[in-house]
Formats: sequence, C-alpha cells, structure tokens
Amino acid sequence: MDIFEFSIQMEHDAEELYRTLASKTQQPGIKKIFTMLADDEVKHAKAVEVLQKKQDPSAEKGSMEEVQTIFASIKNEVVDDILSKDLLSELRRARDIEKKGKEFYQEQFSKLDTEAGRKLFKSLSRQEEYHYMTVDNLIDLVERPQWWVENAEFTPMGDDYY
Repeated sequence: MDIFEFSIQMEHDAEELYRTLASKTQQPGIKKIFTMLADDEVKHAKAVEVLQKKQDPSAEKGSMEEVQTIFASIKNEVVDDILSKDLLSELRRARDIEKKGKEFYQEQFSKLDTEAGRKLFKSLSRQEEYHYMTVDNLIDLVERPQWWVENAEFTPMGDDYY
C-alpha cells in the first residue's frame, strides 16, 4: 500500500469511528463535534485522493472555530454524564488515531515530490494535531467533568489549524 492509499484508509477509519461515537451520544453539542470531526476526515481523504491523481489539492478549513464555540457552550451546562464513561476506550482509540495521523503526515512530508503535496501534508498534520487536542478535551470531560468546566481552554493555534 503506498502513502496515498494508506492515508486515505487512515482517514476513512477515523471517519467511521467518529460517526460511531456520534451515534452513541445524545448531547447535541458533542454529537455535532463528532460529526464535524468525521466530516473533516472525509475532506482529508478527498484532498489526498486529488493529490494521488497528480492534481493540486487544496486543504479545506477544518472545524476548529465551531468546535470552540460548542465547547464554550457546554461549559455552561451541567456536565455530569454528558459523555458516557463507556465511550472512553473509543475516545482513546480516536486520540491514538489522530496522533498516528499527525506523525504519519510529518514523516511522509519529505517523501513527497511536489510543493502542493508537502503543503497538503503539513496542513493535514496540523489538523490532525487539532483533532487530537479536541478528543483529548473530550476525554478530560468524561474523566474529570468538574475540572473540565473550571479549567478547560479552547484557544486557536493559528489559521492553519482549521
């Protein structure tokens, strides 16, 4: 499997996991975050498919600004049991996928022979890092809801994160 096929499969796997997580939560904001993460993964896969066809892909903006807004609104809710502890293993799996995705894009960056490819993989690495931070925040929400309400921060890290 070449780097493009591997990347596309990795993005599809992440999309499937986020759609599963969205189906398992009733809290509208959290459901929307999972759906947006899944939609971002679809955009990533499509961009890699374009690159694979030797065309210039454009890295579409991700969901960061909207995720920040949702997290901020959740802070005003009673957070006990917003997310079931039963989802922790899947959340940890999602966080691992995002970490591996970021590392993959960083490792493969130098192997690409076009500036467009390197630019895309750099952008995807940054977006995967943001996804990692988002899922990490959700894990904190499940494990330590009161701490999360008092301490969680959702600050942008620059335009290329989303």
